Amino acid sequence: MELQKGQKLKLSDLSASSSVHISVAVTLPAGEADVTCFGVDAAGKLSDDRYFVFYNQTKSPEGAIEMTKSAGATSFAVDLERLPSSIQKLVVTVAMDGGTMRDLTKGSLCLDCGGSKADYAFDGSGFQQEKALILCELYRKDNIWRYCVVASGFNGGLSALLAHFGGEEVSPAPAPNPAPAPAPAPPKVNLSKISLKKSGETHKIDLSKNGGEIHVNLNWNTGRKRLFGGSKAVDLDLACMYRLKDGHQGVIQALGNSFGSATSLPYILLDQDDRSGASAGGENMFFKRPELIDFAVVFAYIYEGVPNWRGTDAAVVLHQQGSPDIEIRIDNPNGQDRFCVLASLSARSGSLEVKREELYFPGHRQVDEHYHFGFRWVAGRK
Repeated sequence: MELQKGQKLKLSDLSASSSVHISVAVTLPAGEADVTCFGVDAAGKLSDDRYFVFYNQTKSPEGAIEMTKSAGATSFAVDLERLPSSIQKLVVTVAMDGGTMRDLTKGSLCLDCGGSKADYAFDGSGFQQEKALILCELYRKDNIWRYCVVASGFNGGLSALLAHFGGEEVSPAPAPNPAPAPAPAPPKVNLSKISLKKSGETHKIDLSKNGGEIHVNLNWNTGRKRLFGGSKAVDLDLACMYRLKDGHQGVIQALGNSFGSATSLPYILLDQDDRSGASAGGENMFFKRPELIDFAVVFAYIYEGVPNWRGTDAAVVLHQQGSPDIEIRIDNPNGQDRFCVLASLSARSGSLEVKREELYFPGHRQVDEHYHFGFRWVAGRK
């Protein structure tokens, strides 16, 4: 079903399912676009910032809204039955990170409710200097969930959208002045994120402020396009080589079932081996005690298939507690080697320095030799 701007429909006319998927893809000549979902109350306000789902907060508290990014698209999986009654509307938006909506080459919006789909296509021809777009809404009316294609341009970027819905971006606090008791403050949200875009670029994680785990997520093209021309989807694996401060070192990877441990040395855990890329969450590695790390390299490798990194559209994101995400995308793909070292982690007097590597190697042994771990290698399978 092809929808038009302003068109509305009842979800019950599509399916009796309470599970909804909304997928947004935008193509830009340059820069990036941030796709977000605001869960707002009956007054149209973000009264609970836990229901602002975006790159720094990819799911709501009970998991009723979950965001994933893969192959140039951002998707929201929504379970309407799990949403609290305080959330009366979900608003999906797009905000430009540089440029305006007029620069948008093409965009697509797809609603999937129980297998029944409703699509909407758009581009920049209907916009001028707007930096954001309110794309669609899921809302309750008369206790029935409905869907509306809004496609309305919005002046300002993501910060302005946040303010429109009653939130406030976190900013450094000014020196306090004596004042009467303030009115209830709007929810504050940290919109900052860090993208390491150039080889050798670094960012330090202050371990005195971030005492929790570091969550590394690898996501890539789902493989539905049969990237390598065969019958198999791409099998891209997340792994790391590490050395702890006490000298203990090893490799965490699916190959050889070396998944690590969250409760004992090395306090590094790989959660799964996603052989197809079909898992919405990709592959995840958890550094439970990052303060123990002396040096580590996080890498991905194509276990089977032609080493076509360009087709994977792979990215790794390091999530920190209370601090911005750190994103590293594969931007300079190598067509020969199947191993890509994405990032290194180095201990630096109370901090952990994250460095963009994006170096390619033919195999484990060459990665080891380059970073001087000194492992002994034998053939293995998973």
